[in-house]
Parts: sequence; C-alpha cells; structure tokens
Amino acid sequence: MRTDSLTYYNDSVFVKVRSPSGIEEHMPRIIDITSGNLQDKPKRKFKYKKWILWALLALFLLGLLLASILLPVLLSNKKGTTNSTTPYSIATPVITTRVTTTITTTTVTTMITTLITCIYPNVITPLNTCVNVQIDSDNCGEVGNVCPSNTSCSAGVCTNVPGIQLKNPISIWSASINGTADDQMYDVTLPWSVTLYGTTTDHVVVTTDGVLCLGTCSTTYAETTLPSDAFSSATAFPFWDDLFIYASTSQGIYYQSEGTAPNRQLIFEYYMSHYLQATQYYHFQVTFFENAPGVVQFKYLDATDGGVTCTVGVQGTATGPFILYSYDQANAVQQNLIITLDTNLGTYTTSNG
Repeated sequence: MRTDSLTYYNDSVFVKVRSPSGIEEHMPRIIDITSGNLQDKPKRKFKYKKWILWALLALFLLGLLLASILLPVLLSNKKGTTNSTTPYSIATPVITTRVTTTITTTTVTTMITTLITCIYPNVITPLNTCVNVQIDSDNCGEVGNVCPSNTSCSAGVCTNVPGIQLKNPISIWSASINGTADDQMYDVTLPWSVTLYGTTTDHVVVTTDGVLCLGTCSTTYAETTLPSDAFSSATAFPFWDDLFIYASTSQGIYYQSEGTAPNRQLIFEYYMSHYLQATQYYHFQVTFFENAPGVVQFKYLDATDGGVTCTVGVQGTATGPFILYSYDQANAVQQNLIITLDTNLGTYTTSNG
C-alpha cells in the first residue's frame, strides 16, 4: 500500500490508496503533526496560542495568590522593624500572650472596742460609763436628768429625801434591784486591804443593822454598849440599830474605791430607814485610808432620831479593846458630823464636814 495524496473532506482527512487489483480507494487517517504539510499549520498555531493563554492565566492567578499571602507578612515585619537594618525574613508566626498582674495594697486599721455591759439600774452613758439611774442625782431615772439642788434621786425620782453620795457606787445590796432587806449580812471582797486593831484583810462583812466586821460577824439588831460579846472580830459600829431597807427606793449599802495607790480611800455608804418607820432616814459613810491603816472615819449625812437608839464606836474583840463614842445618847449624831477613830492610839476626834 502507498499513499499518493491527501484530500480534505469536511474537516476529515482521507488517504487515496490503490489496491493490487488497481482499484483506488479513500481511507481516513490521523494527521501526523510532525509532517510538513502546510495545510495543518493554521489549526496547530491556534492550539498553541490557546495553551499559552491558559498558562499565562494560571501564572497570573498563582502570582495573585502568593501576593495575598506574602504581602501581609512583609508589611507586618516592616512595621515591627522600622529602625532595624536587618533584612526581612519570613518565620513561623509566634503568638505571645501578655499577662498583666495588678497588686493592690490595702491598709487595714484595726479598732479595738471595749464592750461595756451595764446591769440595770445601771445604764451606759455617752462616755461609756455606767450610772445608777435609781440613785444618781445627775442621771435620775434616765441618763442626763439632773435633779435640782437641795434634792436627791431616790428610786429614779428627784425628791427631798437623802440620796446616795458616791459617784460610782458598787452595789452590795440595792433596794431598787434586790428589794427589801432586814437583819441581813453580806460578804464583800475588797480591791485592797483595810486594817482595824491590827487585823488586816481584803474581805469584810456588812450588815443591814449598821455594822461592818473584819472577820466573824453577827446580825444581832439590838444594840448594846461596847465591847459586845456578839462580835468576836475587829468591828466598826457606825450606827448599830434595828435598821431596815425598803424596796422600790434608792436605799441600800454601796461602796467604792477612790484615788490612786498608796493614797486610796475605801468608802462604804449606808442608806436605810428604821424598822417599821419608813419615813426615818439613816444615811452615813464609813471610810478606810490606805495611807493610815488602823484609822476609820464615820460621816453622817442624815440621822432622823439623832442617834438616840444606836451604838457608835469600834472594838477589837468581844472583850476589847474598844472605843465608844455613844450609846443610846440623844442628839449624839447630827447631820454632817464626822468622827475619826484611831485604833492605834485608842482615841477619836470629831468635826463637821
């Protein structure tokens, strides 16, 4: 078989062949692009241009993609190294977390408050002190209610009857709190020791019959002359009589320590009436001196009957020694009388206070 010529029919390529018998036929064949047939070149050039355009378009798109990736990195590096002369380099991004710790300094001021508890009739004041509103003339009935001059506070009411003179009294027995008392005695532990007839102690016993003992005591209410065998220890008799404390009044027995060591004074205050005679008032104080052991002082604020039925004095034991000021003596005890008894010397002196 041989090929004589190429013939194009409707864009198909045929080859004319002569058979051994001499018959000519046209057979289709695929064009060899390497052949030098000039009729194939226009179509080949068109195909080359088409592939070149696609290649250029692909390169362009690849360039845009690379630019979109690299440009932000380059700009970021440039912003961070404005003053650096080191060439830019692309590195793996590092994420840095900055932790800011704020330390606040707080100044704490500690205030220590002392809690003061007042038991009625003691009431707390704006100065954080306790006052007895039953007997305090400057706080009668309530804090700040001051009784007029020449009056006193009795059972929380300003009245003309006697009132407690101690400014900060400690109650041994208070009628406004404890009620009525008759022929009773009470133990008292003192803030410092007192002395009579050589007996020194910080423990005393007081009675509602006007007696104070530095040891064994008695509730005997019928007064006698001294020495009395009813009292075996050192004893003071500021007003030994059958006295009585009436309820719902400011009557009672109180005490307080005044001054500073070694010059303190220990003052006991008795305020009461006579048994079955509520309108008779007996009001007196007994004072011991820290700087004068063995000395005791009686001060009388009121004594309705003038001492006509009482015993006044001191004794060391049931048999003496003793100092007798009065025994059932009319007008022996007057208002504002002060009796100072010295058990060291066995003497007494009187004055008006």
